[in-house]
Amino acid sequence: MVRHENDIAPIAMAGNGVIGVTKQIVIGPEDGYDGFFRVFTVQPGGTSPYHAHTWFHANYILEGQGKVVIEGVEHPVKTGSVAYIDGGTKHNFVNTGTSPLKFICLVPQDGDSY
Repeated sequence: MVRHENDIAPIAMAGNGVIGVTKQIVIGPEDGYDGFFRVFTVQPGGTSPYHAHTWFHANYILEGQGKVVIEGVEHPVKTGSVAYIDGGTKHNFVNTGTSPLKFICLVPQDGDSY
């Protein structure tokens, strides 16, 4: 299987604390992957919800700059940054830049809620 991210329609995220976030499921269980390989785009001034769940996140920043807040501690991120977030840990992503913050987010199969 080979595809391009431009062929995957972005899904606008909604909910409490979500501002300007879209998600693309690039590879998932339907492709034989035991998890979800997702690409999130957070627009300037945007934020994902501050939340926790039982599964981990492994993240790689593709472009832009911002911060990931983990248990109330702000960590700056930019192109090339990585962030691993344990399950049960409150977290969110905030775009502090002037261009989109775009990142890969890998989660296990039960982890595609955000």
